[in-house]
Amino acid sequence: MKQFASSIFIRNWNLCVLVIFVIFGLDCFPDMTRKKKTENDWFKIEDVSFLSENKQLKMSLKGTIKNPSLESLEVYEIAEDSSEQFLWKKEKPLSLGAITLKEKIPSSGQSLDWIRKIGTSRKWILITLKNDNGLPTHLQTEVLIHESEKKKLRKEFSLEAEGEIIRLDGREWKVASEVNTNDQALLQYIPKQESVLYWNEMVTIHVYKVRSSSISQIYALLESGKKKDCPNLNWSKDFESENKIAYFWENSACLKQAPNSQVAKLFRGEYGVYNVRYDRRGKISDQEKAHWSEVLDKIPSK
Repeated sequence: MKQFASSIFIRNWNLCVLVIFVIFGLDCFPDMTRKKKTENDWFKIEDVSFLSENKQLKMSLKGTIKNPSLESLEVYEIAEDSSEQFLWKKEKPLSLGAITLKEKIPSSGQSLDWIRKIGTSRKWILITLKNDNGLPTHLQTEVLIHESEKKKLRKEFSLEAEGEIIRLDGREWKVASEVNTNDQALLQYIPKQESVLYWNEMVTIHVYKVRSSSISQIYALLESGKKKDCPNLNWSKDFESENKIAYFWENSACLKQAPNSQVAKLFRGEYGVYNVRYDRRGKISDQEKAHWSEVLDKIPSK
């Protein structure tokens, strides 16, 4: 589970879970009807990236000019609603061959909210080309801005990552890991004072980006897979409806593994099937199980 589906995403507990998977906002889920077209007889897009210079957000465009009559090049960002937001324009001289353009994003298009979101952001860029007769042609490409790049941008702009620290059960939790692919999104949190390698508690938002599979089908796969790894697993289904399944498992003696427990919910959300869960090293009491079941119910599906 935008980005776990935006990525999995959580802002705060009035928050929204930004599902990369975010978690996360639409950052994590490109419009699948759009198609890349990065080359024609006039121009070839080689690379598009975002960077910061002197506290200004800029776009770098690398490409190859193939039309000697190229008069102008206009760059737009295609928004979530398919509207086009003008970013910048380059006019003659535009000589044949390789070219690198680095232009400032105007303030009207310089919202930095996407930089704050944890996980990979996806942007669609439209390039409109015109020749000396005023005839236009268009290219478009998808740009991926990975978390490692966004961390650098956050540092440059002194921005705090959205959802990097959240409050659960009165404590602060931090991001332990995030994954965002075409098939799934995953966002994991551990208590702020714990180590990523030696955690004792973890909250996970996992989004399976599927439309056809039912919740019961995914539940059956999770149960069979876990029981295959640990035949002595104590597994129970606590609640089932058409749209949600709540379950619990506890491992007390399985292939020399340390005891651990999990409280989990499966439900269909905006970007697929969500599996939100709380893991604990060791056993969990009935009271704690009920408490975490309530906490997981508060996690929204977008």
